[in-house]
Amino acid sequence: MSHQNTPWVLAQMGRAHFEQASYAESEKFFRKMRVQAPSRLEDMEVYSTVLWHLRRETDLSFLAHELVDSAWLSPQAWCALGNAWSLARDHEQALKCFKRATQLDPKFAYAFTLQGHEHVTNEEYDKALTAYRQAISADRRHYNAYYGIGRVQERLGAYDKAYTHFHAAQSINPNNAVLITCIGTVLEKQKQIMPALQAYSKAVDLAPRAAQTRYKKARALLAVGQLDAAQKELMILKDLAPDEATVHFLLGKLYRSMGEKQLSVRHFTIALALDPKASQQIKEAIESFEDDVEMDDSMM
Repeated sequence: MSHQNTPWVLAQMGRAHFEQASYAESEKFFRKMRVQAPSRLEDMEVYSTVLWHLRRETDLSFLAHELVDSAWLSPQAWCALGNAWSLARDHEQALKCFKRATQLDPKFAYAFTLQGHEHVTNEEYDKALTAYRQAISADRRHYNAYYGIGRVQERLGAYDKAYTHFHAAQSINPNNAVLITCIGTVLEKQKQIMPALQAYSKAVDLAPRAAQTRYKKARALLAVGQLDAAQKELMILKDLAPDEATVHFLLGKLYRSMGEKQLSVRHFTIALALDPKASQQIKEAIESFEDDVEMDDSMM
């Protein structure tokens, strides 16, 4: 069984968890791999992105400087340094680092993708699209760039184009729950609720602990009147994200639909305590047991 802990296997496990947005799990595997093979460069751009997602500024900064010191001319080192600057919100420095990575290796697709993500953060959508297309030119099967284009198109309200690109990404990486959730989201935005629900269900099966996806599935079930199924999802979700106001708001709506006034008010009240900023819409929901009130779910 010793082969299970080789650096290559640990890196593959780290990548697999990264693909499903299980960043904390991914980090554990990459950390083990670094202990065993501190000079290994492969996948370090992914490890640095994992640390970026986890907001681990000190760890990311340390990794970036170690890589730059030991492998000054590697694109991985410059991607890590770019991610460190990005987390410190210095977008200009981040972009310089990602650009340096692409100069060192013009076929290193991920550096173009990170450039694209940075432009998206700056709301520079044309520049982002250019960077993502450069990533695809460097590697036709680099699904992250198709995902990036999809995200930009979604932000611009071009849901058909977004769907096409998310679908292209998913055809390269078929079991990626994040991509399948994105497909569901653009379908839902086009009022195609049943196909969206199918996508969310598939994504939840692949990544059962992804709270955001389960929330979207529960909300879709509630929208199509499948109250028992929605309740089942929300009970799981309540354990996954107990302090998420939107979850309790949705539970309030569910119990209101079931005519369970007491339970409904209870969950609306918990939502209010967790997110006082949303007080107006929650109070409206409590007062109107007939009308439908939407809550901003940007947290989820």
